[in-house]
Amino acid sequence: MQIVLVLILVSGVSSAAPVKPVEIQSIQIVPSEARTGTHPEISGSIKAHAVTTPDMALEINVIAAVVRPDHVMKSWTWKKVRMRAGETRIFVVPKEYDIKSAGSYKVDFNVYTTDMRPLHRLSKTFVAVDATQSPVKTTVPEEAIAGAGVSPSQKVSGRSLEYQHVGFGLYANTLNGAGGATMLLWPLKHVGLQASYTAGEFTLTEGRLLARFPLSSGVNPYLGAGYLSVATERAVEAIGIKTTFRDSGVSGVIGVEFPLGKDVYGYMEVSGASIDLKKEVTSGTMSGTATVEYAPVTIGIGIVYFLF
Repeated sequence: MQIVLVLILVSGVSSAAPVKPVEIQSIQIVPSEARTGTHPEISGSIKAHAVTTPDMALEINVIAAVVRPDHVMKSWTWKKVRMRAGETRIFVVPKEYDIKSAGSYKVDFNVYTTDMRPLHRLSKTFVAVDATQSPVKTTVPEEAIAGAGVSPSQKVSGRSLEYQHVGFGLYANTLNGAGGATMLLWPLKHVGLQASYTAGEFTLTEGRLLARFPLSSGVNPYLGAGYLSVATERAVEAIGIKTTFRDSGVSGVIGVEFPLGKDVYGYMEVSGASIDLKKEVTSGTMSGTATVEYAPVTIGIGIVYFLF
């Protein structure tokens, strides 16, 4: 008897999703229901995958945020974290957010490349109940509390974005040809003061009151108002003299603050002021009105190092 074996090959198209270079494996919240005024332990477990070679290090930015029931958000950032393929780290959220209101709190973890391209995101919620009520006890596996086998050296503590208070740096007024020094003071997260002195074609002294609007990405728009004083010494060729032109007035600004590295921020802005550099000049029997052109709307750029 002859046995014939027939093999049928069926080909198909695989639709497996590509492996992410880094993954937020889980968010641990202990307990998942807490009393108002008592912060739960919050941490995120992030793992780097072998997408190229096992010994290659991946550099990432990690941003965590807690959104309160009234939709007010508090965020923290870890910049330029280096992880090797297969490495897992635990990022601990500081207990620096307000938990006075009962309701549902949302926890977000976001991973970006160093140039802020998104890689992975994960969210989880927990509930805060009134302190007069008894919270439900939540049983948590021991490995979750211990960080899923991750050593304490791999736990990373967060740094609040509002910790940058006092900074000094360089500032340039591009259209009016002036450059010099600037100082920034942020006594509050959303309110700050700035003082600048620049020299060149014009000598400018300016003080500002600023309001900024921090975003979870670390890029912070801001606007403000201030007072600007402008002076320049120019020759009036028509009557052969040299004199100083001065004017001052209220100024306004709108711009964006963005991180360049640890404790270093860049600034790009558009500012304007109504400055009229006009003066009556006299030389002997000759007199007239001389005017110096000044760009009322200009572009400013700056870089600031924050001491703390």
